[in-house]
Amino acid sequence: MRTMTEYDRNGSHGTEPYVHDRAARQRMFWKRRLAVGVPFALALALIVTLVVAAVGPGATAPSAAGVSNSAASNARLASLLLPNSGSPSRSSTVVRQSASSHAVAVTSSGGAVAHHGSAGSAERSRSATESDLAMVPTRQVVAHLEHSTAGYPGRTALMKNRTVPGSWYGYPSILPVIAKTRDRLEVRLAQRPDEATTWIKRSAAVLTVTHWAILVNISQHWLYVFHDGIQQASFPVGNGATNTPTPTGTYFVAFHAPPTNSGYGSVMMETSAHSRAIEHFEGGNDAIIAIHGPVGSDAQIGNHGAAISNGCIRMHDWDLNQVKHVPNGAPVILTPY
Repeated sequence: MRTMTEYDRNGSHGTEPYVHDRAARQRMFWKRRLAVGVPFALALALIVTLVVAAVGPGATAPSAAGVSNSAASNARLASLLLPNSGSPSRSSTVVRQSASSHAVAVTSSGGAVAHHGSAGSAERSRSATESDLAMVPTRQVVAHLEHSTAGYPGRTALMKNRTVPGSWYGYPSILPVIAKTRDRLEVRLAQRPDEATTWIKRSAAVLTVTHWAILVNISQHWLYVFHDGIQQASFPVGNGATNTPTPTGTYFVAFHAPPTNSGYGSVMMETSAHSRAIEHFEGGNDAIIAIHGPVGSDAQIGNHGAAISNGCIRMHDWDLNQVKHVPNGAPVILTPY
């Protein structure tokens, strides 16, 4: 065994004296750790304090401004659910319904317009009744006629009993299909008598599907828009007066026509329904029931609707712009109550 030298006692990796006592070496170990750990812990605590101060109390609880901004974002999102032709100048209500729960959500983007009065603005968020909902289809097969074709009284009839026009008032015939076989279709017609149907050859039409529908509750003076059987929006309307009632039944949007004057709004949505009290209207050769603008009746329609028209469905201009996207061939259900 060699004799411990001064080099051994002082250590070969430093200048610290060699420590013979084990306990003393352990104390030195922990002193070194504390010398590094304490400053590190203090620095970490300072960083955490600065971060909390920078974030502030909003990190743990939403502020009132945050809630308000969230509500505004939801309102903007709801406004995208329906197309429009410009910035709205009056209130817009979007009502969502499902088969299991009717009024799932109601979102309003503003107050009632001044000349309608604010007292009735809450009425604009109506939901369709159970009986109304039961009449609305979730989808509608539509036949686009390429030309005039023969109409048959039955699915197997050999002799035609009418000619179905390929166009009506210059607009292509787009007719709802209510029954079909392998080679024939039963379609609704746009001409009198109301709710008339006929069978046509399947080869005479191109078929598409629409998921839109309109329902007007005459006694409520209210129009509802549906997509896939789910209510999208509702609006007060002016429907037929006592002596010129709006005919009830199941019809469809026959064509969209430009208005004959500015009072009819941006479009006239002509339906397959016809007045039963008037044979001719404004020099025309028919009295078609249309969905159009207010014809100066904004005050009467108001926020509650009214029985004021010659049978047509009158709407506030802005409301009409929220409905005019419903396509030709889509069902229009006119129900008395």
